[in-house]
Amino acid sequence: MRVSDIMTKNPVTVSPAARADEIAHLMREKGISSVILVTNGKPVGIVTERDLVHRVLALDKDPKKLMAADICTKPVIAVSIHCPVEDAVDTMNQHKIRRIVVIDDKDHVAGIVTTDDVGYNLKSMSEELAIKYLSLTKRK
Repeated sequence: MRVSDIMTKNPVTVSPAARADEIAHLMREKGISSVILVTNGKPVGIVTERDLVHRVLALDKDPKKLMAADICTKPVIAVSIHCPVEDAVDTMNQHKIRRIVVIDDKDHVAGIVTTDDVGYNLKSMSEELAIKYLSLTKRK
């Protein structure tokens, strides 16, 4: 099974110049927990709910004055659309992340795979991969 089989296609992307408050509103509106920063279609960062909490709210910074580039996590950890799910889960475990950007053959954003995507597809995966997934979701 490849990441392209389980990824969320066309994830929400924003410019590195997007304001933090705009990102928060977009996440709420779309019911998502992250947005990918892109330049010319290529991922350059990711902003997660955790980034908003730790880099904006907890530091009492004004989200109207911060750009996505100021608060994003980078570099982006990404895998090819051809990557086996098992390898993507290994990469997520190695980097202690809960989502991974999926890129096409031109290094443009094609999708995103989250721990939820892996969990929803556990029935069709091997027992070994299911165990790796469980270790990924036990992190805090």
